[in-house]
Amino acid sequence: MASETEYCENLFQYHRRKTRVIHVGEVPVGGDNPIRVQSMTIADTMNTKATVDEVIQLVEVGCEIVRITAPSINEAENLKNIKSELINHGIHVPLVADIHFTPNAALVAADYVEKVRINPGNYADKKKFEQYEYTDTEYLQELERIEEKFKPLVLKCKSLGRAMRIGTNHGSLSDRIMNRYGDTPEGMVESALEFVRICEKYDYHEIILSMKSSNPLVAIQAYRLLAARMAKLGMDYPFHLGVTEAGDGEEGRVKSAVGIGSLLEDGIGDTIRVSLTEDSVAEVPVAFKLVEKYNSLKENMTVQNISTNRKPLRRPNPFEYERRQTLTCDQVYYRLSGDNLPRVELSLAASLSDTSIAVDEISEFFRKRSSDPLQLVSGTNEKESFECETVHVSVRSREELQQFAELKKTAFKAALWLPFAVDFSQIADSAFEVAKAADRLVFSPRSNSDLAELVSAAKMFGRPVEWKIKPANFGAIENTLKFILQTCEELDYWNILFSLSSGHNILRNYRYLAGRLDALEAAFPVLLRYSADNDLESTILDASSQLGSLLCDGIGDSIHIDANLPADDLLRLSYNILQATRVRISKTDYISCPSCGRTLFNLQTTTERIKSKTDHLKGVKIAIMGCIVNGPGEMADADFGYVGAGPQKVNLFIGKECVQRNIPEEEADRRLIELIKSDGKWVEP
Repeated sequence: MASETEYCENLFQYHRRKTRVIHVGEVPVGGDNPIRVQSMTIADTMNTKATVDEVIQLVEVGCEIVRITAPSINEAENLKNIKSELINHGIHVPLVADIHFTPNAALVAADYVEKVRINPGNYADKKKFEQYEYTDTEYLQELERIEEKFKPLVLKCKSLGRAMRIGTNHGSLSDRIMNRYGDTPEGMVESALEFVRICEKYDYHEIILSMKSSNPLVAIQAYRLLAARMAKLGMDYPFHLGVTEAGDGEEGRVKSAVGIGSLLEDGIGDTIRVSLTEDSVAEVPVAFKLVEKYNSLKENMTVQNISTNRKPLRRPNPFEYERRQTLTCDQVYYRLSGDNLPRVELSLAASLSDTSIAVDEISEFFRKRSSDPLQLVSGTNEKESFECETVHVSVRSREELQQFAELKKTAFKAALWLPFAVDFSQIADSAFEVAKAADRLVFSPRSNSDLAELVSAAKMFGRPVEWKIKPANFGAIENTLKFILQTCEELDYWNILFSLSSGHNILRNYRYLAGRLDALEAAFPVLLRYSADNDLESTILDASSQLGSLLCDGIGDSIHIDANLPADDLLRLSYNILQATRVRISKTDYISCPSCGRTLFNLQTTTERIKSKTDHLKGVKIAIMGCIVNGPGEMADADFGYVGAGPQKVNLFIGKECVQRNIPEEEADRRLIELIKSDGKWVEP
């Protein structure tokens, strides 16, 4: 097993992973080349005109590589006609044939396209969900059988100069891999490496690899493990990144950015696809916006004011999820700790001088709040609602402090019982007045700050203290933290948490803060602050990438997104990030594939229809899959599955078990609801 940091050269310093360059037609991938953007056609591959038109549309929006499904020899043969028509239109974009189950189709497709994608889980194996313990001898015999089936494609791609993607999907691991490694990132990596070793045996190296999953956390862990394993083996193949079945709208963008962006932040990834249950052309601008930052990111970007050769401090296992364990910080209405659900906080945009406008804004924060503010103290989410849970206010003068006190009094009279966190760093001598009015004290300590009065005031009124560290002070952060902890120890008051001043490049800074706290054995909660001045979609992608990476690594007990956007947008984004990272489930979770030429019904309208009938089932996971390739395997841990079985026919699943087959499409929605009811997971809307 690779060590904790081998997947990434330095957790606090940006380095792009070094890879060889693979040419997909005329498009170089890897090395110092830009991170490439690709998509996949939705049209039936046998419909030459529709597929050609769609490829042209994709090229017009900048798509650099286009994948087309070839589920049988017929579709593989028709790639010749598609390629010919594209050339007639002056289109020379590289094409990729997507192969599942059919090695013979791969051999045909290689004659006409620049790259062949194979799934090692089903290229030479059929999924039977059988349990069998292989002996080492039997396992080697299985590998020999795989080599016999795979060798012809390797030799053909080598002779024709074709590239190949060995693309592991979490949900379609072979029974052989499942029985030896389990449904794990290690199984995903080993599944791919078995095929890589065969390629290398025949001196074929035009390989790109992928480790896709509908669960962003699993995808992150698998890609990291693959990078670490390849570093150990001396391999340098490029990676294609993606999150399968991400869904549509903001949810799909958040889930994709959590999985893809988290890896790009660590320099991992050479091509990406943002898989959305939308028209294929909608994927491309999103993908370009996601990679834009990393294509222009300077090598060696590091945490501010720290030695670049400092060794990583917090070293959790990056291939397994482990929440950072902390002491409990008590606040009005809830607690912050590693044993409680992460919270959502927002800043008050209105001026404190206009109480009525400020109260109106707070009422917007409050309007979806549950009547029971203590419902989440135990960590359960059975009654969770979509809400702002703390309002942040900055006071810069005693006059503003008085205005805040009046605001809080007015809000309380209006039954707006939200806790207020008050930053009074600019009026440090007002600690007792702030502690009397605020529910949390927020303070950015300076080197000459007198913290004793602040801690004494917090202790007197029983208020938590949020120590907000400025990244510019990171050169002396250890001394600052020791000073804070020493003051708290002298006054025996430990109801504290830590955060950083808001910024938009926060990932490495928060890693560093968590590392320093843990090195000092200061297990206190951390509030993740992210700020942006971008448009909504840019904020969605960047916040999801950075906050998502931290949350997937177990760092973060509350999140605070500060942007010039409506409160509804910020709340929705915050909860979508928590949902995508699976640290806090607040609504129904949908796993819906992006559609392709194999799809047996209109995925977009079907997904919208099923969502409209089931989106109140908080915590229930429903997979909506266009065909058997993406279901049941790619349904991952879905509770229920709606899978295309044939034209206008649907199979229904509970978990990975098919319980109803070949249901007419017009009956499938009703039968799905009946299935959910029979399993005890239905509640009336």
